[in-house]
Formats: sequence, structure tokens, C-alpha cells
Amino acid sequence: MKTKTTYSDNGFSLIEVMVALVVLLIGMLGVMGMQYYSVSGNAASRELRIATNLTQQLVEQMKSTPYTGLGSNTDVPALNVAMSGGVNFTRAWWVVPDCVGLAAGGNLCAGGAPACTTDPDGAVAVQVSAIRTRSCWNDRRGVAHAVTLDTIRWNENAVP
Repeated sequence: MKTKTTYSDNGFSLIEVMVALVVLLIGMLGVMGMQYYSVSGNAASRELRIATNLTQQLVEQMKSTPYTGLGSNTDVPALNVAMSGGVNFTRAWWVVPDCVGLAAGGNLCAGGAPACTTDPDGAVAVQVSAIRTRSCWNDRRGVAHAVTLDTIRWNENAVP
């Protein structure tokens, strides 16, 4: 006597497995895209942090320099390549005597001194200088960025 073979529905068919793999693949592509943007954001954040630190170091250096030794200039700070991710930074600073406020504008390290917007007394020279410090860099895509800090410096040896 021959028995009839019955198939049970306990397992998955090949088509169901393939559909599940396609859904999983689409989800993984989304996760990979998020990872790319996360890494890019971390690189941009690192560059901004380094530029801010370089600019702050320059401000502190200008505040510890004797008043008569202040002058405008540019430099290229030496950085550990691994720390900077291969990005080159340039620092520039401008010292504007007899001024306590500088005009906003420009974010390039090249160029002349910024304009003074607040002269405490136009008739009498005062012993205060406005200082603008800026760190500039180009990211990996070639887009220019800059961090700018302004401060003022009083001549500590001036007689009021």
C-alpha cells in the first residue's frame, strides 16, 4: 500500500528568504549612509576644534607679548599630521592701535588690517589696541573655513 506524501508548512520557502534578505540589505544601506555622514561630521568638528584652539593660543600669546612688541603678521603653525588629519592651517593677526572695536567682515587670512569702528577719542591717542586673530584652512573638499577671535589690549605701562 502506497502512502500519500504531504508537505508541511513549517519552514520558509526560498522566495521568502530572498525577500527577507532584500529588506535587510535596504536597511543596511541606510545604516552605511548614516555612518558616512557621522565620520564626515567628526572630521569637520575636529578641524573646527583645532582651528579654535590655534586661534585661542594666538590670543593668549598676544596678551602676554609686551604692548610695544605687538604687530600684525601670519604664520603656519606646526601640527602633528595625525592630529590635524592632513589639513593645513594658517593663522593671521592684525593689531590696530588706538581702537577698541573692529569692523566685521572677511574670513580670509590674506588681506589688510580690518577697519576700526570704535575709536575711544578721535582727537587723543589712547594706549589701547584692537587685535583680530584668525585661523584659516581648506577642508578635504577644498572649501575655505576660518575661525576669528577679537580682543583688545591695554598698554599696561601707560600713565592714565
